[in-house]
Formats: sequence, structure tokens, C-alpha cells
Amino acid sequence: MNRSREKRPEDWSSPSVAKESPGPRFSLFDQEEALLAHAEEMVGKLDQVADGVRALADAYRQSYRSQTRLLRMSDRMQLDLQQANQKLEAQAESLRTLNEALEKEVQARETLAEELHRLAMMDDLTGVYSRRQVLEVGERELARRRRQGLTPLTLLMMDLDHFKRINDKYGHAAGDTVLVAFSEVLRRNLRESDAVGRLGGEEFLAVLPDVDLQGGLALAERIRSEIAELRIPWQEEAIRLTVSIGVAGILAVHESLDDTIMRADDALYQAKVAGRNRVTVAGSGAQGPEG
Repeated sequence: MNRSREKRPEDWSSPSVAKESPGPRFSLFDQEEALLAHAEEMVGKLDQVADGVRALADAYRQSYRSQTRLLRMSDRMQLDLQQANQKLEAQAESLRTLNEALEKEVQARETLAEELHRLAMMDDLTGVYSRRQVLEVGERELARRRRQGLTPLTLLMMDLDHFKRINDKYGHAAGDTVLVAFSEVLRRNLRESDAVGRLGGEEFLAVLPDVDLQGGLALAERIRSEIAELRIPWQEEAIRLTVSIGVAGILAVHESLDDTIMRADDALYQAKVAGRNRVTVAGSGAQGPEG
């Protein structure tokens, strides 16, 4: 009796399946392995993200600390700047005060310099030129005369007669009043281009540019006549006075101002000797009328 062959597991498959073409075989183990690999991959990525987050957090901490340090430094710098500004403002205020003081000092010095210059140029009592200034004007006019072809230049030396008697009789205040009145007469009769100065005491010098000897003589006589008619009120009296005048013109090309002044002074002396209250021309013996 033939025994039938035992069926093996492969024989249990469906005939239709057996006939299909072979394909990948399903495996639970492979699925688990794949799932574990994917999980490990995700964990790795999560670790990377965590590392990034930690790095970002560390960077933020560092940035925060740096910003905090910068803020603290900024606060200190602002405080230092504020203190420095306060010091600068105080220094600026001190400088302004110092500048104001310096400006006042400069103005005071300029005022003093102007006053000294004025005193050097002008006679403080009479307001005419000082001795030094009128001599400087005379030298300038003499130099100009030589440059411009020997234009005329005439000098008047004037001296109030018996001036000491006026001081002795009425006092020095009266004498000062007489000098001021005489100076006013000179200013009324002289041109702007002329120069007159007080040489000292009651003696005056006038420099007359572009005036010849005859013109100087006429001007001197006009001054003498006006002074002779002048009456100067003083207390309950009227002071009378006269003046003697010497006239000299530049003679030679190289004659100095001092030489011309000496000739005018000699003519003045001759007028005094002749009786005062008169005009004398240097080197001619000519005299104006006696008042």
C-alpha cells in the first residue's frame, strides 16, 4: 500500500501564489530595525538642534554679558563725560571772566595810551600842540618844502609881554586864563594847515606852510592887534595884555628848522628890546606898529 507523501510547508501555499513572480519578503525584524534607525536619526537631529540651541544660548549669554559690560562702560563714560563737561563749563566760565577782565584791561590801557599820546601831542592847559609836537610838524613841513621845490615856510615866535606881572598881581589861575584866551585868539586866526604849539611858559611857536614872509608878517600883525584889544574878565577887573612876535622865513635850501627858529627868536628879542607889543621880521629890521 502506497503511502501518500507528507506535505511540507511549502506545499501549503496557494497554487496561484506559487505561480506569481518572486518579490521582497516582508520582515517584522527589518521594520523594527528601520524604525530604530529612523529613531536614532531623529535623536541625532534632536541632539544637533539641542547643540545649536545651547550654542545660541551661549552666544546670547556672551552677547548679554558684552552688552552689560558695554552699558556699564557707557554709564561710566557718560558719568566721566558729564564730569568733564562740568569741568569744561567751569573752565569756560573762568575764561569768559578772564577775557572780560582782559578786555577791560586792554581798553584801560588803550585809553591810557591815547591819553598819553594826547598829552605828548597837546598842551594840557591851552589845547594847542606841545613843544615836541609842533617841532615835529615843523620838521615834516620843512622836508615837504624841500621835496616840492622850495615852497614858502614861515615861523612866528610869540611871547606874551610882562606875563610874570600878571601872575604876581592876579595869581597863577589868572595867568592860566590869560594863556587859554591867547590860544583861542591864535586858533581863530590860523588855518587848519597851520600848526601852533606852546614851547613853554608864555612862549608859543606857529608853523605856517606855504606862507611867505609878507603873509607871515600880516598874520602876526593881526594877532598882535587883536591881543592888544583883548580884555579878559577876572573877578572884578579886566586883564589887559600884549604880545611881541618875531617872524622868520626859510632862507636857504639846507637851512635847518633850529636855525630858522633861532632867527625868529632873535627877531622876537628885538621886538622886546624895541618896547614890546610889536612884530619884527628876522634879518630885516622891519617892525610892525607899536600898540
